[in-house]
Amino acid sequence: MQPYLTGNGHSLSQTDYQLQSNLVTAIKKRFRTYGYLETGTSTFQNYDMYTSMIGTVRKHNMIKTIDPSGDVLVLRPDMTIPIARQMANEKTPYRRLFYVQSVFRQLKDETSPKEFTQAGVECFGENTPENDAETIALSVHILQDLQFNQFKIEIGHAGFFKDLINELPLSPGELEKLQELIQSKNLVEIRPFLESLSVEEPIIKAIESIPLLYGDPLIVIEKASTITMNSKMKQTIAYLKKVYALLEDYGIENAIVFDLGLINHMDYYSGVIFQGYITGYSKPVLMGGRYNGLAEQFGADIPAIGFGCIIDHLLNAKKETTPIEQLDETIELVIYYDISRSTVALSAANRLRNAGYQVLTQNADNKRDIPATFTVRFTDDQFLLVDRRNHMTFQSIDDLENLLETEMRDN
Repeated sequence: MQPYLTGNGHSLSQTDYQLQSNLVTAIKKRFRTYGYLETGTSTFQNYDMYTSMIGTVRKHNMIKTIDPSGDVLVLRPDMTIPIARQMANEKTPYRRLFYVQSVFRQLKDETSPKEFTQAGVECFGENTPENDAETIALSVHILQDLQFNQFKIEIGHAGFFKDLINELPLSPGELEKLQELIQSKNLVEIRPFLESLSVEEPIIKAIESIPLLYGDPLIVIEKASTITMNSKMKQTIAYLKKVYALLEDYGIENAIVFDLGLINHMDYYSGVIFQGYITGYSKPVLMGGRYNGLAEQFGADIPAIGFGCIIDHLLNAKKETTPIEQLDETIELVIYYDISRSTVALSAANRLRNAGYQVLTQNADNKRDIPATFTVRFTDDQFLLVDRRNHMTFQSIDDLENLLETEMRDN
């Protein structure tokens, strides 16, 4: 096989594509029930916009191109930033938006796809524990809609770790190393690393505790309260306690765990952060959080929270954890007609399509066997409707519609 026939592009089998389409349809339906409107952004984004911003996608993860004028562009590596820019430019203080679009990134693993589909929400203009809890509840609701029986939403807070390390004079490289150790829960290397930087013992103990702050929210809150080093950390714990109480009101506490060692690589997050895992699937299927300061980089003060579902991961999780039925290519209705009956047959097809039926038309001489729920035959001798149980004659298109309505209702 030629090498260009395979590779790490965004390619799906027809069965997988149909399953993905069903997932997206369910997600979009749920987004709308929470008052979100659909939006979208350009595939090509300005490279300088990303490189000039604080806490955005790393340069080596961006896929770059050059337009005819010589400007450097990137294939959209993130959805939140261009939507936040749009909100700032329009000077809109409040809006709920959702999107389903492709995101492009070059990952460390060269064999990983460079394109993946993301479906997410961005809620602008609210900054309350109620808004945080509602957004997390939406993420739970989506996974329930997609019929995942076992999953967890892990909740952390970007401020808890940031307020602790503010006690330390770390270089960007040292900070990145420490974040990696905490995110990977590498308890063996955290202490030696901090000791090499001459960090004081109380702070070392506090940082060592962070990867262990995982599990039952009330227990995590209690343990975290014992390592707070300043007033901001105490405020964060109190805030998380409020959010969890609201999640209990939503009745979704069984799907929630706290992880104060959760660190998102997008540094623009400022408050609650969270990610969702399906039991039996190793990668997060959704992630997001609060990013109150992002719009400020575009000259607007608009608090916001959002999350994105990684459709490719949801698809793989569904395939790995749920028996998948084969693609059903059965057509709702096929009309076979003699040439002499083409006028009435094609008129019937138009009428039925306008009524919402899925219809294929075939010349009666075509011997291809098309799987269908109903078969209609317009011949020189008779007009006939056939299903699995009955053969029914009719005289007009009106008669055909009435028969179909009756059969659909009875079935």
